Amino acid sequence: MIQRTFQHIPGVGPWREKDLWARGIRTWDDFPLEGAPTCISKKVDLLARTRIEQARDALQRKDLRFLAELIPGREHWRLYNQFAEECAFFDIETDGTESQTPTVVSVLDGAGIHVFVRGRNLEQLPERLAGSKVWVTFNGSCFDIPMLRRFFGLSFPTPLLHLDLRFIVRKIGLSGGLKQIENRVGIGRPLHLQGVNGMEAVTLWRNHLINRDDAALRLLIEYNIYDSIQLKSLMDIVYNQAAERLRCDVPARTVFSRGEILYDVSRSVLQWAPI
Repeated sequence: MIQRTFQHIPGVGPWREKDLWARGIRTWDDFPLEGAPTCISKKVDLLARTRIEQARDALQRKDLRFLAELIPGREHWRLYNQFAEECAFFDIETDGTESQTPTVVSVLDGAGIHVFVRGRNLEQLPERLAGSKVWVTFNGSCFDIPMLRRFFGLSFPTPLLHLDLRFIVRKIGLSGGLKQIENRVGIGRPLHLQGVNGMEAVTLWRNHLINRDDAALRLLIEYNIYDSIQLKSLMDIVYNQAAERLRCDVPARTVFSRGEILYDVSRSVLQWAPI
């Protein structure tokens, strides 16, 4: 997918890119070499060859920082397949107060599932996230990340690339909340979690604090873990469908199945007990 974009060339947007594809210029290797008939314009062609070589070199070196700066933000989803193994999928719950203080955060990365709970180990979260070059969230640019930055301050890291699925799903004609979208693409949650939402998550946290309710904490953690692991399946689905809509002849990703880690989910939930 990366080699099929020309939108890192000034003056080339989605429509001109599709025009290039229609003319048989579907990858960087297809762009006319110097001395060939003009493709876009003499000035743009010269710049295009420079940008293509820069991008080709960065891709070979897996220089995500440079690629993310070169490719427009609206096309960052194309970088996912190349850097999927370096992603952290995460979601946060908050206490529902005006400050929206984080209570539980779960992270799914290459090393598995990690749960962070306020008052127990939440201070370890920045280090965990700092180990991943790519962050995948749902509405994280508007909520999760600003809340975490407010809470942790300068100690909170910044990824090389952030993919916010709330906006990326629009590329395949979807909108709405995460759970609505999950159901629409066929990855709905187990029945006992179907009715749990952000407001109930606040209630579960308060029951844990006030009543020392271990069951409430565990349900909250399980709900939050699903928020994170569902992101991985959804990201795979969106990537495949977005590429298909563009009629790009690229291999489809194998969609992540939560069944692969259900044992880890259960273990992560059951390890939490009252202090």
